[in-house]
Formats: sequence, C-alpha cells, structure tokens
Amino acid sequence: MKLTRTKLLLIAFVAEGVVLGLALLLAYWLQIDLDLAPSDVARELIIGLLTTVPLVVLFIAAMSEYGNRISALGNLKRIMLQDVRRVFMHARFFDLLAIAVAAGVAEEMLFRGVIQTQLGLLPASILFGLVHFVTPAYAVAATLMGIYIGLVFSVSESLFAVILLHTLYDLYALTYIRYQSSESHLAR
Repeated sequence: MKLTRTKLLLIAFVAEGVVLGLALLLAYWLQIDLDLAPSDVARELIIGLLTTVPLVVLFIAAMSEYGNRISALGNLKRIMLQDVRRVFMHARFFDLLAIAVAAGVAEEMLFRGVIQTQLGLLPASILFGLVHFVTPAYAVAATLMGIYIGLVFSVSESLFAVILLHTLYDLYALTYIRYQSSESHLAR
C-alpha cells in the first residue's frame, strides 16, 4: 500500500484524535484539570526549548556513525532511515509540523496530564513506550524518552512545556528522517 500525504495525515490525525479523545474522557471522568495555558509563558517556553536539546543531541548521536557502533542504536537508525522514512516519504514540511503538534498535544495530555498524574512516572513511561512499539529497541527508546519527558513534567509542573518539548523533538526527528537521509534525495 502506497501511503500518500492524504492517507498519512488522515491516519495521523485519527490516531492522535483517539489519543486526545481518550485523554479528555479520562480527565473528565477522573476530574483532572488539563490546564494547557502556561502560568509563566517565558519560563515554560524556555523550559520547553532547553529540554528539547538533550533529546535532539541523542538523536543526532544515534543517527551518526557513532550510533552504528552500538548495535541497538544501529538498529534504531536503520528503522528510522528505512522503515519510518517510508511512511513519511511523501510528506511536506507542514505535514510534519501538523503531525508533530498533534502528537505533542494529544500524547502529552494523555501520558503526562492524565496517566502520570494518576499512576506515576514509570507506568506512564512504560505505556508511552508500548504505544510506540515498532520493535523492542524502539519501544525501549520511547520508554526512556517517556521517562525523560515525565521528569521534565514533574520538575516544571507544566503540561505546556512538555507539549512544546515533544512537538519540537518530533518535528526535528521527522524532518531529519524525511529530508536528511541520503535515500530521501532520491525519493523527492
């Protein structure tokens, strides 16, 4: 099946819509206030921007030649540059931006705003990893990312900051996968 831009966006928005709907339903049922409005815009913007940097640095390391020396990272690199890239090969930058925003908002509202506040950091992070299960290595990487984002949420107490963090990381990673790999130049 060829995944056109329209199909990709439809699948992404339906999937993230289900996640968002679940977050809103659970928040209503559990009486959780999912306040997205930053109380201190400058502080939360800075937190979101600065906490994105370590994830981007790790992503760059995993995609580098150094990443090839560690077998699990080499597998992740192959998955990202081959399998994940195929999914996004027809996407344009604004498609990637829309998908990153949808994922950042929906997933952080569910995993940090609802699940982490009710069950704690580790269960929320493990569920985050399982939802991102592509391979075992990918699920472990997503779980570790969930722990990191969950820690940022715990320290900052800002859903806005982690939404920004998640969105910016996804946008960087998706843009890299779509446009920077050598194979992508052939597919354009």
